[in-house]
Amino acid sequence: MREEKIFIVRIGKCKVLSNSTFNCTCAPGWEGIHCENKIDLCKSNPCQNKALCRTLLLNYSCECLGSDFSGRHCEITSTKLLLLNIVSKSFAYIAILAISTVVMFIIIMDILKYCFGIDPVEEERERMRRERRRKYFKKSRK
Repeated sequence: MREEKIFIVRIGKCKVLSNSTFNCTCAPGWEGIHCENKIDLCKSNPCQNKALCRTLLLNYSCECLGSDFSGRHCEITSTKLLLLNIVSKSFAYIAILAISTVVMFIIIMDILKYCFGIDPVEEERERMRRERRRKYFKKSRK
């Protein structure tokens, strides 16, 4: 009967198969030819939203930065952040709508004036000119 040779490495047991080969069975959480490498569960980047991944013995833990995210993988967004995103998008939409309205108004006024010869503010402009002239003449008479 042949004697089986087993030797213990850092974290695992190895069995000699022949003079030049052996096979190691590593303990959970270790890998490599001699069980020399600890398995890095953070290598696959399981944490979301720029959270820090910490390798534990047979597991990992995600440390969420700030109070905006929570959950095992920092995948749950806080209500505060959701509301802030909605409000900021709403303000952006309102600003874009206001700017577009002003631009369209200016374009329509120019089209009326230069293409059709219609000047909707001509009377108001003339009234303001008359008032300025009247004030100027009053000052010059004194």
